[in-house]
Amino acid sequence: MGVIAGILDPQGAAAGEALRGRLRSSLGAEEPVWAQERGPLALAGGGGVERAEAEGTVCLFEGRLHNGEERAWQLGVPAYLGAATLVLRGYEQLGAELWPLLRGDFVVLVWDREAEAGALVRDQLGGRALYLHRRGSVVAFATELRQLVELLPRRPAPDDVAVAHWLLPSVIPEDRTLFAGIEEVPPATCLALGTDGARARRYWAPRFRQQPGLSLAEASAQARELLTQAVERRAGERSAILLSGGIDSAAVAGLSCASLTDEQRPLHAYSAVFPRHPEIDEGPLIGAIAAHDRLAATAIEAEPGGLLAAAAPYMERWQALPPTPNLSFLRPLLDRAAADGVRLLHDGEGGDAVFWYSAPLLAERLRHGRPLSAWALAGRFPEYGVPTTWRTRLGKLRQWGRRRDFSPSPQGWLSLPSRLLDSEDPAPGVEGPAWWVAQVAAILGPGSRMAHDVTRRNAALSGLEPSHPLLDVDLIEAVLSFPPELAFERRFNRPVLREAVAGLVPDEARLRPYKSNFDPVIVAGTEADLPLVEALLLRPGAHIGAYADRDALAAHIASPPQPLGARRAWAMSLWFLGTMECWLRLQAGQEALPAEALRSIGTPGYSFSSL
Repeated sequence: MGVIAGILDPQGAAAGEALRGRLRSSLGAEEPVWAQERGPLALAGGGGVERAEAEGTVCLFEGRLHNGEERAWQLGVPAYLGAATLVLRGYEQLGAELWPLLRGDFVVLVWDREAEAGALVRDQLGGRALYLHRRGSVVAFATELRQLVELLPRRPAPDDVAVAHWLLPSVIPEDRTLFAGIEEVPPATCLALGTDGARARRYWAPRFRQQPGLSLAEASAQARELLTQAVERRAGERSAILLSGGIDSAAVAGLSCASLTDEQRPLHAYSAVFPRHPEIDEGPLIGAIAAHDRLAATAIEAEPGGLLAAAAPYMERWQALPPTPNLSFLRPLLDRAAADGVRLLHDGEGGDAVFWYSAPLLAERLRHGRPLSAWALAGRFPEYGVPTTWRTRLGKLRQWGRRRDFSPSPQGWLSLPSRLLDSEDPAPGVEGPAWWVAQVAAILGPGSRMAHDVTRRNAALSGLEPSHPLLDVDLIEAVLSFPPELAFERRFNRPVLREAVAGLVPDEARLRPYKSNFDPVIVAGTEADLPLVEALLLRPGAHIGAYADRDALAAHIASPPQPLGARRAWAMSLWFLGTMECWLRLQAGQEALPAEALRSIGTPGYSFSSL
């Protein structure tokens, strides 16, 4: 994975040599670094960044372009050109009209030295990250948070608003990061660079359009065609599948194995199994999917615990926080895939959001005076075998028949003022009915960006490239145009996706009426880590004390609720608290985890097996 970084100083020549030295230090001495130091913009690229130049205009491209051959044909240029050259040629012909036509996970920088102007562009769905720091008219930027932090003259302080949102937890506002003064550039944004600084403009957002009267069969046929296209666009040699027993990853596996050539189809699958929790273990189902697709399946079984210890290398490498506690088994699983020669790892990330139903549609029907339609819709929410009765319908009308407040719940141990937690527009720049805007927010919101960030960084730690075929712009635009009623099915969720992969996924997985609930795994791991959590959060001088009341926090840690769902919420709150303390320790120049505390609980083991 490469890095693009730069400093734009409209008032004078940027410090290019200093930039290059800092970037080389952050990448490691073995990484190649390219830099240009003339004029108001200093640029540097390292790792896998592609570079092209023509007539004084330079283009840096970091990431993967999924529709390069299609764009090359439309632009009338050779298809064998690299992504940077192709983008540069396209920009010469189309200017800013090029950006909505690109598909992929990327950040692009184009700079015209003579005009002293250019563009810095992030892909539509946030497959690659981009961060900014502004100081007066000077703008520093980088494609990874760590590189930008190391590029600045001094390390920024923690951002109290972002910290508070992480601890609750709730969505960190789009214009903030955990570092004060560093902002994340939203996906689908083009920054116009010039002598007047950097001006942001969103170049793409879904538009509300519907295909009225579309049947389930017709919608599923469209979805299957676009799913196949998404898989084919992301094809590559030495690929594998990160496979669970769920419909999303099973769909990606089935489509990949059915549509790709022998050289590009995945041959291996990698999974986690939990025999200690037979009620949720998907091992037999994963084995059936792998056998159907002729995949050699490798599974990991990990002992409980080690959640924070597994997260420490992630935080140290990226200066960012992982939002999920699954690294204790995911990290060694990815390392195993890399050791087996895998380079491209596909997964089913995003399917939940893309094909899910929009529950606020119920409130919309009531507000528009359509009570019979709302009553019918209330009987189609997936309930996994629960009979439809007038009571179940009435319950859904009470639950979803009005606008809901999704503001974060207050926590007794949080000592920051509530004014820091004001909510923001969940889907900025998107216009349409409320139910549709909610659907867009679920697909394109912070969850999508977070999924891209954590999977990209985790994969990079093992030398892998992640791939998310279900997070595809063309697929998303089509699904958003389907009649919303098609997403409601009493027997199971995501009926359009299930119908689209009929024949490609074994029916025992395709028609499975529920998702596994991994609450027992999270709870067991947290309980095994509890001595470390207590030592970390309750020790004298703990950094979390600036944000949480120590006595209230101690009572919270010592009082896990009994119902499993509430106990999971308790476990996740300790995860967010513990990871924040680790991150704050790193900012203070300390180890993420105290060595003596780690020694006191030991390192949980794991083992691999074939399914």
